[in-house]
This record gives sequence, structure tokens and C-alpha cells, in this order.
Amino acid sequence: MQTQAPKDQLWTRAFVLLTIVQTMDLLTFHTITPVIAKFSLLQGAALAASGMAASVFSFAAVFARPTSGLIADRLGRRSVVLASIAVSAVMQACYAFVPGFIPLLVLRVVHGFFYALFGTAISALALTVIPESRANEGMGWFGSAYVIAAIIGPAMGVAVSDAFGFTALFLITAAFSAVSFPLAILATTDIPAHRPARMGMHLPKLSELVSTRCIPLAGIASCFMASWGIIASYIVLVGEWRGVAGISLFFVVNSLTLFVTRPAIGKITDRHGLRRLILPAIAIEAIALLGICFAHQLWLFLAAGCFKAFGSGGVLPSIQAECGRLETKERAGVAMSTYLLGSDIGYAVGPLIGGMLADAVGYEYLLFGTLPITAIALTIYVVWRMREKAAN
Repeated sequence: MQTQAPKDQLWTRAFVLLTIVQTMDLLTFHTITPVIAKFSLLQGAALAASGMAASVFSFAAVFARPTSGLIADRLGRRSVVLASIAVSAVMQACYAFVPGFIPLLVLRVVHGFFYALFGTAISALALTVIPESRANEGMGWFGSAYVIAAIIGPAMGVAVSDAFGFTALFLITAAFSAVSFPLAILATTDIPAHRPARMGMHLPKLSELVSTRCIPLAGIASCFMASWGIIASYIVLVGEWRGVAGISLFFVVNSLTLFVTRPAIGKITDRHGLRRLILPAIAIEAIALLGICFAHQLWLFLAAGCFKAFGSGGVLPSIQAECGRLETKERAGVAMSTYLLGSDIGYAVGPLIGGMLADAVGYEYLLFGTLPITAIALTIYVVWRMREKAAN
């Protein structure tokens, strides 16, 4: 007689395989992103336009995000994940033989659109296999896929393209996607079938595209990601301007700390609830940002990177899990797309804000722009909690 797994078991075959599939998808993204501008130059792009191959991918993902949850919920999350992996593999194989810059941009738009669909659908699937009692811990481990990919991907992309050329690089990343396809099939065979909602002929309403319950949390995530976007884009330049050698170690220390903090903070959140952790996370985030703003020595930058991993970086997977909890299982895709749209917008807007601050106040003070953004996150949280208490 086959024994059933305990109801609170986290490390099921489905969860492990979904996490591996998520890691492989993010790995291909982080492998290609740092070198795509250089590849664009080889395809005939002007220097000023070389960044478009990265930009159009991001804009396509942001454009797709509002509809990605509705598509996943209506067409079936498993189908969307498998279709997105297949398209991703084909697009990356096509990069290897693309005949010019304009065709490359077309491929990047299609790839970016399906990348957004994949992220929403696989996050919704992960929430269905994670026990309710361990939702935050589970999403913490699931979110660690980003950390692993961010550490390995950029170095691998540069090393492989320099040693073997771009054709080899894109075929390797396409192979990663192809390998993840059967893994995704195995993962989803253990997941109870999700009966998609019937597709109507009407244009979707705003409420069908966005979860109003998740908007406050998505707003907080957006603020956190906007601050990170500023830091990720300009901390190297700021460090060099301040004469700090080895400033790139900030990202290594932050990523390694995130790998530990995300599951640990998830466990704490499962025990005490997200609402008790957001305020401490914002406070730690503010301390980290102040350290970055005033740092003129490498050790202080690195310490601030650790603190940031305990602040916004550690709590973001729990915010994502809470968004899933706020909606019904039938609308898990919409909940995920709302959260991810907030994150996407924040990460896209952050560098723009940093650029304007660099022009206005110079490198010395541009990082101070992260502080009012964090204050906005605090305001959103306070208003959200007040409305929750008033409703109860």
C-alpha cells in the first residue's frame, strides 16, 4: 500500500523539479543579458542602439505581464509553462543564426513575451504544490533560483562567448531550455489538473487582469525593486568615483547572503505572518541604504549588501507568497502577474530615476534617491494595514 506524503512536506518531486526548471530558465536569461549588446554590434547595430536588444526584451515582458495571469488561468498553467519553454528554446537557437539586427529584435520581443508568461505560470504552479503552512519558506527556496542564476549566468555568458563564440553560447542556452522541457513535464504530472476557465469572447475587464487585493503588496515590491534598480545600475560607477576597489564584490556578497536569508526569513514568516515582518524589513532596508549612501570603504559596501539581503531581498518571496494567499486558487495566475508586474515596473523605473539623479546631483548623491522610494513603501504598508484594520 502506497503511503501518502505528509501534508506539510515541502520537498516533493513536483516542487524540486519546478525549482530546477525555474533555475534553468533564469540561468539562460542571466547568461544572455550581459552579452546581448555586444552581440548586437556584430549584427550591425549602431553603438547607440546596441542596448535595444536588452530593452525590447524587457518591454515585451512588461507588456505581457498584465495578461499573463489571465492567460495562465484560462489556458492552463501547465500548458503555458510547456509552450513558453518550447518557444524559449527555439528563440535562443534562432539567435545563433539570426541574419541581422532587426530580425534579432523581433526574436527578442517574442522571447520576452513568453518569458513573462513562463514566470507567471510557473510561480502559480509552485504555489499549488507548496503546503499552506510552509508557503513563505517554499517561495523563499523557489526565489533562490534567481540568486543561483544571477551568480553563475553572467560569468558563464562572458566566458563562453569569449572562448567559443556567440553561436556556441546560444546553442548551449537553447539546450538548457530543451532539457528543462521534459523536467517540466515530470514536475506537472504530480500536480492536480487545473481546469482552465472558459474563454469568453469579450475583452477582459481590468479586474480580470489585475488583482486589486494584491496591488498594495505589488506596490511595496515595486518600491523595493526600484531601489535595487538604481543600485544595480550605478553602484559600480559610484564606487569607482569614490575610489573603492573591488566594488563588484557587493553583488557577490548580496547574492550569497540572499541564498541563506530567503528560506530562513520564509520560515519566520510562516510562523509569525508577513504583516509582522514588513516593518522590520523596511527598517533594515533603510539601514542598508544609508550604509550604501555614505560608504567610502569596501567593507561598508559589503556590510550594506548583507543588510539589504535581510531587508527587501529576504522578504520579497514572502510578499509573493502572500499575494497568492490573498486570491483564490483559480486566480493564482492573476495574483502572480500582479506581483511580478509591480516588480517589473519598479526595476524598469529605477535606472531611469538613477540617471536623472546622476544628471541633477552627480554620483555622490544619486544613491540617496533610494531613501524616499523606501519611504513610499512604508507609506503604502501603513495605509494598507489601516484599511485592513478598518475593514475588520
